[in-house]
Amino acid sequence: MSKITRLKSFVNLESSAVAQQQNLGSINQYVLNMRQVKVNSKTRKNILSIDNFAVRPGELVAVLGPNGAGKSTLLRTINMLQPYCGEMQLFGQDVRNANQTLLRRRSALVFQETLLLDDTVFNNVARVLQFRGVPKHQIKHRVYTVLETFGCEHLAHRQARALSGGEGKRVCIACGLVADAELLLLDEPSASLDVAIRPQIIEKIRQWAQARGAAVILVSHNFTDILHFADRAIALFDGCIVQDDKLETLIRRPANQQIARLVGMDNIIKCQLQPNKHGYLIKLANSIEFSYFGEVKTPITACCLSGDAFYIDDASYSIPYQSGMVTIEGRVERIVRGIGTRTIRVKVGEETLTARVPRSDISDNVYHNAMIKLAFNPKDAHFV
Repeated sequence: MSKITRLKSFVNLESSAVAQQQNLGSINQYVLNMRQVKVNSKTRKNILSIDNFAVRPGELVAVLGPNGAGKSTLLRTINMLQPYCGEMQLFGQDVRNANQTLLRRRSALVFQETLLLDDTVFNNVARVLQFRGVPKHQIKHRVYTVLETFGCEHLAHRQARALSGGEGKRVCIACGLVADAELLLLDEPSASLDVAIRPQIIEKIRQWAQARGAAVILVSHNFTDILHFADRAIALFDGCIVQDDKLETLIRRPANQQIARLVGMDNIIKCQLQPNKHGYLIKLANSIEFSYFGEVKTPITACCLSGDAFYIDDASYSIPYQSGMVTIEGRVERIVRGIGTRTIRVKVGEETLTARVPRSDISDNVYHNAMIKLAFNPKDAHFV
């Protein structure tokens, strides 16, 4: 073989190696990558039908959806406990061609149910580390550290079957987090917990994950959990991802009325749209009309307005100047007190609107049965 031929061969080998490394780097940028994943059963098809879902290291992702949407099935599928069709990669490896036991040990699933062995709390948590081959001299410290973090170190020698529902849930969370997994799968982690400690536990999970750079997929019906925890959210309906967005976008700009109701959008008002030379004329129920100059994906059937988009148009309170403000007049049906805020239900014709305003913005002119004016900026309207 000539020197030139050998040189060409070497260059080709080098190029191939670089390409392989680049491809591997592209794959490894995701902790999880699912494509065309489907889960069926004998009685029901498309329990899960995921076209594309990927999670990067350190991402905190919430999964929203009604009962039966496939949220728990999604977590079980990712944890390789559910048969499926399609492609799934975990930590850059094709699940079907990899050692699934080793892959599973790099992740942790906290089930919705309290699943503990008939043993002491300490032994339940320690068993997780023993299965992963952690040296015996490290286990005690790690177990007590995680138990202390979640407020159950005093339960270490208690039998698991003697725990209350909330105590058992905290121990299950400790079992899930003690191994410092790269991917945490949490199915209703605040279920059974007292309302007073839910935010603390969710915040401790978030801090624990961020300190270790772990990615988390969190399923919760408690919307407060999601607000305090996630950066990104997916909305799951009938096994399909309908919207995958930043949490703030999903809340403020839901893809359809189903998601708007799911996230608790304050006002979903029937509307019609008429194009004009400047943009659109929006016609809401009760003869409310306003001009809108943004982009609208047609067709639309409803206008979404968050309660905090409203101002009270009152002589005693100055509305921040914004061009094109829309004013609506109605009668106060109810005022609900909150910490620092007031939620006002206002009857406008046949429609009841909900406004959430700072307590300091409410004057003596706002009371039950009073006629008041609400104002909002059309830019805060979202159409579905």
